[in-house]
Amino acid sequence: MPPHAPNGHTFLRTGSRILEWNNRRAGEYAKARYGAFWGPILVAFTEATIERLVRLEQDVIDGPDECLLGFKTSLASELSMVAVAGAILAQIAITSLSLPDIAEVHWIVRGFFACGLAFGLLSVQFAVMQQRTMGNLHQASSVRAWLLANSYTKNGRERMEERHKASFTAAFLTQIPYTMIEYGSAFLIVGLGLYFGYAWKKDLDTEMGPQDNRNVFIMYIACTGVMVLQWMCAYFSKSIWRE
Repeated sequence: MPPHAPNGHTFLRTGSRILEWNNRRAGEYAKARYGAFWGPILVAFTEATIERLVRLEQDVIDGPDECLLGFKTSLASELSMVAVAGAILAQIAITSLSLPDIAEVHWIVRGFFACGLAFGLLSVQFAVMQQRTMGNLHQASSVRAWLLANSYTKNGRERMEERHKASFTAAFLTQIPYTMIEYGSAFLIVGLGLYFGYAWKKDLDTEMGPQDNRNVFIMYIACTGVMVLQWMCAYFSKSIWRE
């Protein structure tokens, strides 16, 4: 059994205050901060941003200077990874637009591939821009000021009642490159499924066998479905939040 702290906090792992969060999920946090109307809307469309916002407030902003500089280094590594992944995604999307008989299938297939290409390129662009912004923050105080950009008054003096609140915009900007990768991957996976499905239904390229397209489509759906299901089960069962 994990040790319990006062006020109902549960320590799942020492050294991280996000794990001391009072058993509250991102939805409850958003509702408490942004109200009963806007909170659920933000969670529905930007849940990953809300989760990052909670982590910034609990783990980063009030931490020592080493924590802020560590966040900057970690974010730089993440953005570099996203930029590489986005470039690979864009290359796959371009190649997909040249698949055999692509002009013979429904236009929606090319639309999915085109969207995957756009998301891949945008992820690279957003990652590079964000990395450049963070690269210009040389001091821990500068990193904290950027994360709290929306918590300052006109004269630049920090309001005491908001000193622990992270900027939603800052959390969104650091999350959006990875979100583009997620969207781009999803569009490419769905687009390939549609391509194989239309190739089967329209009997395209049947020189190797009349049922080859059907068999490829079934294998694609089966393998993709199994792996996605396994990942979802692992993802939702492994969480730092405790009921």
